[in-house]
Amino acid sequence: MPKQQNPPTWNVLLIGGSSAVGKTVVTKALAHYFQASILLVDDIRLALQQITSPDQQPALHTFLTDQPTPHHSPEQICTDWISVGKAISPAIQVVMAHHTVVADVGAIIIEGDGILPELAAQHDFRELKFFWGLQTTREIRSIFLNEPDEDIILKNMHARGRGFNELSMNEQQKWARASWLYGQWLCREAARHKIPVVAARPYDTLFERILLELESGLDT
Repeated sequence: MPKQQNPPTWNVLLIGGSSAVGKTVVTKALAHYFQASILLVDDIRLALQQITSPDQQPALHTFLTDQPTPHHSPEQICTDWISVGKAISPAIQVVMAHHTVVADVGAIIIEGDGILPELAAQHDFRELKFFWGLQTTREIRSIFLNEPDEDIILKNMHARGRGFNELSMNEQQKWARASWLYGQWLCREAARHKIPVVAARPYDTLFERILLELESGLDT
């Protein structure tokens, strides 16, 4: 895959979407093309969990593994994902602001389930301690991926592994259902905040379709 000859027009690119829709794979391709760094939201979450306690940040400590709690319903898991996203948003916001104002730091792609559309729509950072007065225009871009087929999400989770195949079939279906519910919520929120949503399939054209979306956004 060729690399882009000129630097991207953005400083920060957010790639959101529910679990098992192809975010990580396409992020690697985009990072190679744009010669950008990658930051996983899970890395931020794990770091924050290390220096906080459940009493200090209860929402942040909701999921301490990659698997749902057995007694939770898919709907509750979806709600918990949203809560985790809200809890981690301030940390992501600081990274977004920092990569906007630091000269020559290079572009960064932030990827993860915990990116919420309301965060992705953020362009006013004036309330942040070290970034008084910062407002952005095109420095930050955002795209959400969506997989509308619950069975495809289940299939992708099987292929990804991470201990998923060791769960009972009921638990596997619960996890896939929760991801689908969360993905539908993200799509509705993205539409409300006027953030582009790109269909995850066909996978072989996903990279090109994201590039087209980034290019078309320059005219809006």
